[in-house]
Amino acid sequence: MSQAFQVRADAVFEAMWQAQSGRCALCGGRMFRNRFEAPHARIWAKQRATLDHIIPRSKGGSDQPENLQLTHARCNKIKGDQI
Repeated sequence: MSQAFQVRADAVFEAMWQAQSGRCALCGGRMFRNRFEAPHARIWAKQRATLDHIIPRSKGGSDQPENLQLTHARCNKIKGDQI
């Protein structure tokens, strides 16, 4: 299932986006907020902003904002359930 094309507007996402200056917490690269900022759908698929659990839920991490960060979809997938 693909992520929605519209910009996410919830308060947690917006606060993280501002705090991270639209950059991935893992690699530091620029992220896209919506599909129409990306030059191609394949680039969007890899570089879209996703929520990442700093301490994975599988290792006892919570869904609280202090345990979340924004990362590229690709970086998040590579990280997997690593801490």
